[in-house]
Amino acid sequence: MKELVLRFVKAILVLVALVVIPATALAQASIVGNVKDSSGAVIPGVAVEASSPVLIEKTRSALTNESGQYTIENLRPGSYTVTFMLPGFTTVKREGIELAGAFIATVNAELQAGGVAETVTVTTESPIVDTTSTRDQQVISGQTVAEIPTSRQYTAFINLIPALNVQQNDFEGSNPSIFSVFQIHGGRRNEGQVLVDGMNAGYQGMGVSGYVPEVGNAQEVVFSLTGGLGEATTGGPQMNIVGKQGGNQFHGTVFLSGTGSAFQGSNLNSDVRAKGLTATNSIQKLFETNLALGGPIVRDKLWFYGTYRNLLSRQNVASMWANKNAGDPAKWTYDPDSSRQAVGDGTWNQGNVRFTWQVTPRNKIVFFNSVQYSCINCISGGDGSGIGFGSSISSPEGTMTNENHPSMMTQVSWQSPLTSRLLLEADAQLGPYFWWGSRQKDAFDKTLIPVQETAGPIPNIVYRGANWTGHTGFTNIIQGAASYITGSHSTKFGFRWHRNDSTFPKNFYNDSQMRYTFRNGSPTQVTVFADHGSQQKQQQNLIALYAQDRWTIGRLSLNAGLRFERLTDYFPQQQMGPNRFLPTAVVFPAQAGPLDQKDLMPRFGAAFDVFGNGNAAVKFFLGRYVTTFNTVDEWANFSPAGAGRFVSSDTRSWNDANGNYVPDCNFLGPAANGECGPGNPFFGKQVSPLTTDPAFTSGWNKREYSWDLSTGVTQRIAPGVSVDVDYIRRSWGNFRATINRAWSPADFDAFTFNVPTDSRLPGGGGYPLTFYDIKPEKFALRDNFLTFANNVGGAFNNFNGIDVTVNARLRSVTLQGGTSSGNVVEDYCGVAGSHPESYIFGPWGGTSGDPFLGGAGQWPQAFCHRESGWKTNVKGLAVYEVPRIGVLISGTFRSLPYPGNNFPSVQSQSLGGQVLALNIPGGVNQTSLGRGFGSGNTIEFLNIVQPGALYGDRLNAVDLRVSKVLTGLISKEGRTHLNFDVYNLFNSHTTEVYQRNYSAPSTTPRSTYLDPLQIMSARYLKIGVQIDF
Repeated sequence: MKELVLRFVKAILVLVALVVIPATALAQASIVGNVKDSSGAVIPGVAVEASSPVLIEKTRSALTNESGQYTIENLRPGSYTVTFMLPGFTTVKREGIELAGAFIATVNAELQAGGVAETVTVTTESPIVDTTSTRDQQVISGQTVAEIPTSRQYTAFINLIPALNVQQNDFEGSNPSIFSVFQIHGGRRNEGQVLVDGMNAGYQGMGVSGYVPEVGNAQEVVFSLTGGLGEATTGGPQMNIVGKQGGNQFHGTVFLSGTGSAFQGSNLNSDVRAKGLTATNSIQKLFETNLALGGPIVRDKLWFYGTYRNLLSRQNVASMWANKNAGDPAKWTYDPDSSRQAVGDGTWNQGNVRFTWQVTPRNKIVFFNSVQYSCINCISGGDGSGIGFGSSISSPEGTMTNENHPSMMTQVSWQSPLTSRLLLEADAQLGPYFWWGSRQKDAFDKTLIPVQETAGPIPNIVYRGANWTGHTGFTNIIQGAASYITGSHSTKFGFRWHRNDSTFPKNFYNDSQMRYTFRNGSPTQVTVFADHGSQQKQQQNLIALYAQDRWTIGRLSLNAGLRFERLTDYFPQQQMGPNRFLPTAVVFPAQAGPLDQKDLMPRFGAAFDVFGNGNAAVKFFLGRYVTTFNTVDEWANFSPAGAGRFVSSDTRSWNDANGNYVPDCNFLGPAANGECGPGNPFFGKQVSPLTTDPAFTSGWNKREYSWDLSTGVTQRIAPGVSVDVDYIRRSWGNFRATINRAWSPADFDAFTFNVPTDSRLPGGGGYPLTFYDIKPEKFALRDNFLTFANNVGGAFNNFNGIDVTVNARLRSVTLQGGTSSGNVVEDYCGVAGSHPESYIFGPWGGTSGDPFLGGAGQWPQAFCHRESGWKTNVKGLAVYEVPRIGVLISGTFRSLPYPGNNFPSVQSQSLGGQVLALNIPGGVNQTSLGRGFGSGNTIEFLNIVQPGALYGDRLNAVDLRVSKVLTGLISKEGRTHLNFDVYNLFNSHTTEVYQRNYSAPSTTPRSTYLDPLQIMSARYLKIGVQIDF
């Protein structure tokens, strides 16, 4: 805590020192336009004011330039009145201008000769087409957030945006997570960023945010999808939670909702049961509380807004049962207890407060602080009882808890419109101080060795014991810019400093520091760990400078930006051991990392007002971006203690000849001995089997990047209704490749595996696949070299797609939604053809080095080129308030082509198949290799389904809310909503998780390949109330 306080004081002092240096958060809305007289001549010097109750300073102003143009920037979301004033002319007011996100509303005026005291109020439709900016945004207003049937987890709102894919498909909130990842248009899984009031929220060490934002009381939720200029960090999507700031009147909200098992039906029909699923993921209880209160501390001077949120979820886990043998040290098998379904639980608590202080008419400070605590599997499990949390491949006692203790984040922002043309801003963020992981096992549980069973009714299930881990992370951000605004130009210069300090992970294993692998209850492999209790530390620093400008010339607006980034890393002192498999500790001295990467990224776009009336715009954009940095990958590659430079685990074949379930062998030497096969000669050693190409780690434009192109048209088709159609292309470069310079193509033997004939496989199966295996005498040789893929054969990855979105904003109807279609192409054939080892093994062996393929098992080179085929997301929401009867009806719809987790690769979005190949006499699934595998293992997983060739059923979900709206119960202007939500209205039973371990149809017991492990949650009713006062 002392260290935390010192860091906080330090950050505040730095902020004070930087007050004279401009800074910025993510762009907010603007009002632009031109002013003419009745003859059509432009009028310079007109005073233009934008006023709104959402502004603590009440108004923002500008003057028209010599061309009659004006711009008022950085406006908060809300309803505005724009007033035009000039001596000798009547005053003109335009009311009801609705702003959201970074929308640029064009508001023109025509002034008539007359007295200033004469005021003409013009009431027209608020602009709905942005004819100036090239940024593509979709906004969900705070009112819509409160009116639609969703949970208040932020992932539920990501699921409403057609172009976005999210790891967590839990739409209704029955199975929320601590954090999630999301992406767009074939991008990287960690490219989506969560922001609060325009600043990156939470720890970014894994390329994603560990912060869970409070969405239920947001002013609006803004999704920036494409077209970001210099201030944009990546080409991926950004979700910005714009919080409420209070006001000159006290306002508050009380939201309560809940459901239980009595309110849920069943969708476990005979078809699903016939495929082996006997228990689904069902709700035991789900309760949510969301409270908020805001108002003035000093009117027009100091406002506050505070919120509290609590979510409790408890549900049965599909396809998983308590283990009858859990906690029994004499038992080594998983024996499911069909009377006790595994249970998962989660608890989330969060408190936020925001203060807005108008220090002087031209200086405003906003202070925000958030504290949150979350814990998954903290009520029902983690104690070895076998009753707690589980998953489709992990038994309750084999699953660890996941706690956040707690996460804290503080933001301070300063804004100063020094003149009508110069805007300065400064922002600093401290935290979160992020500590998460799992509870340490008690003395008894720590003696139980985890087991993975590769066969049986649940292939690859992990049971009997679990490891635990701890992770600390700390983020500091200081960012800023100065904006110089004239009528035709909006120019911004800015900077950003971002530092991550992380300890990830701190691993703890059972007392034996082992994990066993069984097949049909018999030991086949043992894995030992030397990093027990280790602390893997890293620090990353990112410095960014940028400039951008928007230049309006008549109906044409040119947008241009240039961003510079420099990424460096540093490794504090680290230590492995001493422990059982590492008797002498290995200390890695503190040192600067090899990363010193500089990138220069140009971005350019143009928008054209087709008819000059603000009803249609044609847009074009092209920009270069780098991918999000990831401490996990960078630690593995570049840390002296990373997996590429220190081998912390060793897997050996194991024949338990005496049946005592103890591997009777010496693990401190690599030679085969006792019951164990040969081990990795580098195990537990500080060696350098991975060498990094210096041209890869330092210099200009070395990070993985993408060129993003988009072009399209936005058209107003009716009052309050617009349609947007866009073509998008993304192309990535600077891929990594790891080759082993100690091997050559002649060191590999090819072998064929004949895939069985099976209607469940692509084309009915029956095709041969060729794999490569290293010769046993060459396996231990290591001289891994990390370089660019283009240096060793080449690789490419691109996306082409079309997005169509509709937005309708009418008096009693809100409609948002659309489609997003696209095709992903991945090709690693150049590298795979010239360096087979880069495709068979990753940098430290075991998994493919293909950057687009994940998971265990070998891949045939025939799969080095993959295409997803054109796939389409369809999503939407609708709200309708029935006039005069006080009833509100709303709903959401989504139709997705992918089952389960939507990670952005062809492999993860399609269905796969892995077969367990055995090279032992008389073994099933025999290969043509004619010898044992070069690794010494008697078994290997072979991937036999081409990614992109096989997909599951589309996931279709409709959720409905009917609300009775009551007014005046608590306060005169207050509204009370009695909500009745029905999730999965049509009780669909689409499979979300499939069994992907292949077994031929003729095997006994019945083949379970492509059987459902989890289906959609059955239809259920959730009752809630929201009181606004």
